[in-house]
Amino acid sequence: MKRQQVEIGWVDIPISYSTFTDKNKIKICDKLIDNLLFYIDKELDPTINRISFLEEILDSTLETNVDLELYEVAQVIHDCKKRLNDA
Repeated sequence: MKRQQVEIGWVDIPISYSTFTDKNKIKICDKLIDNLLFYIDKELDPTINRISFLEEILDSTLETNVDLELYEVAQVIHDCKKRLNDA
């Protein structure tokens, strides 16, 4: 069964992301998470848990990028998921 998806936007990931320091990776992930939460807060019904919704978005995005063999993007999404779970 194919997962239904809705496109909510595009994010450009620096090709050199894998060479960044952990500190810079954290900054990028935090900024990406903040931007996604801002968009979710603006568009989502307030009765829906925004963190759970974001986790679903990240899971779907990770799966899609692995399927498309976009491993650099998948790594950023994986790191974002880790940051979100560590928070």
